[in-house]
Amino acid sequence: MLRNRFFNKKFEFLTLAQALEIADAKLASDVDLNKKIFDVSTLEKANEAQISFLNSGQYLEKFLTSKAGFCLMDGKNISKLPQGMIALICENPYFAYAKIVSTFYEAKIPEFDGKNLIHETAKIGEGAKIATNAYVGKNVEIGKNCFIGPGACVMDGCIIGDNCIINANVVISFAVVGSNSVFFNGAKIGQDGFGFAHNAGINYKITQIGIVEIGNDVEIGANTCIDRGAIENTVISDGCKIDNLVQIAHNVEIGKGTVIAGCTALAGSCKVGNFVQIGGNCSIGGHIFVGDGVKIAGMSGVIRDIPPMQIVAGIPSMPIKKWHRLNTLLAKMTLNKI
Repeated sequence: MLRNRFFNKKFEFLTLAQALEIADAKLASDVDLNKKIFDVSTLEKANEAQISFLNSGQYLEKFLTSKAGFCLMDGKNISKLPQGMIALICENPYFAYAKIVSTFYEAKIPEFDGKNLIHETAKIGEGAKIATNAYVGKNVEIGKNCFIGPGACVMDGCIIGDNCIINANVVISFAVVGSNSVFFNGAKIGQDGFGFAHNAGINYKITQIGIVEIGNDVEIGANTCIDRGAIENTVISDGCKIDNLVQIAHNVEIGKGTVIAGCTALAGSCKVGNFVQIGGNCSIGGHIFVGDGVKIAGMSGVIRDIPPMQIVAGIPSMPIKKWHRLNTLLAKMTLNKI
């Protein structure tokens, strides 16, 4: 499992009694307190041995079909609890999840002796070229004919495919990269996602246990940042081309062949389809779905899902013909023509 390359799992399991204490939760019915919880997962992907959480009505449909054995939740939807699921009732499910995941996991601390810039356990492919002041960490795998430029860092556990170019001052951590991909100067891959649970006036850090998966033939522009996933992974699929100064938040998934122009930001957990074109300085809200073949004009703000093959523009985004008509109407209004 890729997660094991990057994170230490501190406990094989928690008993239900331990989880209740950590989460400051109570049960909705009498069950065996010695039941074992082996991991955390999303509602969509959890199994009977894992715990998830329901923090928003937005995920009610996924909750209703979830196979999770345990769920942190408030009492609002207890009557809809799927058969076989055990509810852990708490006031703030997101905060409770944050405490559970940090109990299970911690990120491995990079090992660096201060002398050797290429760790002795690193595997370097034939024909790879590494600058004298680049850093390659523990258990890293570098493919054939790669180039790693001055000041670049490939941190512990990362896997880089063949024929990749990692230019100066790029930092790649918590990531797996395919072949023939290019990272331009200063790109940052795999840092913590921006995840906090607010409770009692404190923003509690949520341990981010996903990684970044980057496919083949991908280009990542200068000073672009791609955060690793919170639970599941952040995914950049084959053939994507991403310009400079783009922010891609945790759990974003971008489909094949998508092109994103500079200064665009994609908020957490949005899903972008295949062969989408996104203009410069756009913003796409969290948990938004953008269908295949969509074109988004520059400086647009996307706050709702976009069906496949649409062309949109504006803030908030709308079909581009409607946006043109609206601008024409506003121009006439300001000139007192109507």
